[in-house]
Amino acid sequence: YAFDSGGDPRVIPSLTYEQFKEFHRAYYSPTNARFLLYGDIPTEDHLTFLEEMLTGFDHVKVSSYIEAQGRWQRPAIKHDFYPVGKDEDLKGKTTINVAWMMMENTDHENILLLQTVSGALVGSAAGPLRKALVDSGLGEDITPVTGLERDLRQVTFAVGLRGTNTDCAKRIEELILESLHKVAKDGFDRETIEGALHEVEFRRKEIVRSQMPYGIILMWRAYRTWLYDGDPLEGLKFSEILRKIRERWRKEPDLFQKFVQRWFLDNPHRLLSIMEPSNTYTEEHEDYFQKEMARLKTSLSQGELEDIRKESLSLRSMQAEPDRPDALSTLPRLKLGDIPRAMETIPTEKFEIAGIHALKHKIFANGIAYLDLAFDVSDIPEELQPYLPLLGKLTAGMGAAGLGYEEMAKRIALKTGGLWCNLSAGTTTDGKGNWQKMIFRVKALHRNVPDAVNIVSDILTEGDLSDEERMRDLALEAKNNLHSSVVPSAHLFARMTAAASLSVPAYREEEWNGRYQLRFLKNISERFQDSKEDLREKLDRLRTMVFRKERLILNLTADPDGIDLLTEGLESLAGRLAYGGSVDVPSSPELFSRRCGVVIPAEVCYVARVFPAPTYSDPLSPALMVLARQLSSGYLYKHIRVQGGAYGGMSQYDPACGLFSFLSYRDPNLIETLKVYDDAIDLMSGTRIKDEELNKAIISAIGSFDRPMDPSSKGYTAMIRNFAGLTDEDRRRFRNGIFDVRAGSLMEAAGRLPAPAAESSSVAVYAAIDRLNKANETLDQKLEIEPLM
Repeated sequence: YAFDSGGDPRVIPSLTYEQFKEFHRAYYSPTNARFLLYGDIPTEDHLTFLEEMLTGFDHVKVSSYIEAQGRWQRPAIKHDFYPVGKDEDLKGKTTINVAWMMMENTDHENILLLQTVSGALVGSAAGPLRKALVDSGLGEDITPVTGLERDLRQVTFAVGLRGTNTDCAKRIEELILESLHKVAKDGFDRETIEGALHEVEFRRKEIVRSQMPYGIILMWRAYRTWLYDGDPLEGLKFSEILRKIRERWRKEPDLFQKFVQRWFLDNPHRLLSIMEPSNTYTEEHEDYFQKEMARLKTSLSQGELEDIRKESLSLRSMQAEPDRPDALSTLPRLKLGDIPRAMETIPTEKFEIAGIHALKHKIFANGIAYLDLAFDVSDIPEELQPYLPLLGKLTAGMGAAGLGYEEMAKRIALKTGGLWCNLSAGTTTDGKGNWQKMIFRVKALHRNVPDAVNIVSDILTEGDLSDEERMRDLALEAKNNLHSSVVPSAHLFARMTAAASLSVPAYREEEWNGRYQLRFLKNISERFQDSKEDLREKLDRLRTMVFRKERLILNLTADPDGIDLLTEGLESLAGRLAYGGSVDVPSSPELFSRRCGVVIPAEVCYVARVFPAPTYSDPLSPALMVLARQLSSGYLYKHIRVQGGAYGGMSQYDPACGLFSFLSYRDPNLIETLKVYDDAIDLMSGTRIKDEELNKAIISAIGSFDRPMDPSSKGYTAMIRNFAGLTDEDRRRFRNGIFDVRAGSLMEAAGRLPAPAAESSSVAVYAAIDRLNKANETLDQKLEIEPLM
């Protein structure tokens, strides 16, 4: 697994082209492949297709067997560093983890027992190990890698704290071991184990698509053991394995604590990992790389250097050439005629529950019911808007109805598949208004629906904000989670930062979920002791304003039995909510165009430019959707990724919010990428696209429009469309409009963006301070450079 990565820049220069080809020939051969068939296509058709695809390949001799890691006889320590900004304070930014290597992952029954132990120890706020660490004050919150890692041949478990200091490492390790000794001696609370088992059951039962089709998720479950010569189907026999575990637990009441003793306390294969921040990490690595490149250059003869120069020029010439028609014709592709004109719709009925407006979606969900409670927050005063995400997190994560947060966490784990809050905003379909909602979401197995609805009722009507330590811990957790997501998704943060100047919904997105919220949470966390009373007063005021019947819309997604169970439970909830709360005139922030450079510790750039654009109702909106797909797979892909060396370059059109975006991801360039954005629009507005390219872009746009959804996403999406006033007829008209896009309308749509939209477009770049300063030496319109926090 030491070689399982996208490549180390320090090592890549030593790779020869022959090695590269040989690796691909061996390991990317069908000989080394495993095939999984899923769906309702007849198996015979699958096999016929595979036979055609595999014709011409030879059987190669290859071994991709993963050797077992040898077991350690004593624990080890690893001390390493990660980059932070040059001027950033290093105090309280170390991450400490303790990790164990455990059993082979082909042992399904014992792996499921370990999953249950992991869930009981750290899976919820009630977990004894998690609680001990959070309550210790040795760090800010639990590390994001905490839990069981199942995708390796030998599974691992890790737990630790972030936001700590290096000198706390031994104390944290001792606290972890002390907590495990206590569990091994005294056992788990029964409800904690039941909650962990329930979570495991729920995850296996729920149909979840997330970023991948459900079939791919099932494939990964099979591959977890199949890749290591285990039975690929064994892990899918979940109900039988769970029944065996419950039977073992009945016969061995101390089963789970014995697992703690064996796999944690008696297991010497343990690592103490210390990750310390460094102000000079990036500079040192770049300096090493430059020196290594210089050394390699001096080792080459003049002839070898000339060969490299010629090959480089040849490569650039090849990258600039269009793909040959004969090469393109070898690729299998859909035709427009293969795509049905009929559009999938989500069943939606409007009704009322005790005077509260509600939507219901009767959808097969495999015995799970989903409930969304959306409160209108459009008129919340500007000074209170940033507090809404924290109110949502505290409401779902603290005590309620006379119970402390630990007892509430047990109830939530035992009776729901999750309870959380998110904030969302968008533009109405006609582009003339907007909507802003605070949405609480809960999901539960049918048997637990009454309890789940009662839990939601308790947190909304009897939530307790008196536990100051818990409030502080949750604020720190929110800050750290948001902070840790910046660099991996900095292109999305850059888009939020740029778009915030263009519309109220985009401003709210940045204020609630972007850099604005990160800075707000940092300020709250640092000033908590001095401002906790003021914080509680504001949150109480917000809670009184928001959690009222007249602000609420209910959204129910399940099969008919689940809908009936939800409806029955919500009658009681409606009776407990306060009356009143009619929405006043929406509050409106001040918007202004900007060019922003945000400093992050990264060796690459994330460059966003966002334009105001028409919404669904505009006749040109289908052409803009096609234009975005064409730019992503054509001009931007070629110039930003292929020629520019970025990991990704893309264009996105969001007709729901009226935004058109250019984004780059892990980009070695900054000024050059902004120039590509300028040239892309000019090119598209002045160049007539070929029919074949147009058809590809139309098919891609239809693919993004028709993206498959899981049951939860279907219900949620239907609710969002209702807020926007987007009807099925609107969507049908838009989808048909995509089919009918022609080269001329694509040019017209591109022509709409440069003027006057370009004048009001905004730019945001997330990059290292040196890159931003260097860019400002050249750019006519300078970037306003600001720290991330």
